[in-house]
Amino acid sequence: MSRQMAIGALALVCFLAVGCKKQVRDEDAIRASIEKRLTSRSDLNLGVMDREVKQVSVNGDKADAQVEFRLKGGDAKMDIDYALERQGGDWVVVSSQPMGMPPMPPGAGQMPSGSPDAPGQQLPAGHPPAN
Repeated sequence: MSRQMAIGALALVCFLAVGCKKQVRDEDAIRASIEKRLTSRSDLNLGVMDREVKQVSVNGDKADAQVEFRLKGGDAKMDIDYALERQGGDWVVVSSQPMGMPPMPPGAGQMPSGSPDAPGQQLPAGHPPAN
């Protein structure tokens, strides 16, 4: 092997090692961000479930992570997809959605604002006024 080929091979190995190390750091930071998000929620009983990050994909300053939650001592499980963004030097969870469900539009699941007879809204013909 020529000296130039050896130097090229060494450079390639170093490049791959640095790239892999950055990916591992990103994945660790993403896992920590998800854990921070979960522990900040008072409506979750994390003691009754195990969780495992199944997959992480990073694309620039955005990432997705799939986390499996399993009930301890049971068969019940749920997969959640987390969307994250790099903000400054930290990864931050920006949204989460159960996998296999379409994203909910803003305001979904909330009662519409205003009453049916508010200005600009029409009741069907013959409908008594809404009070």
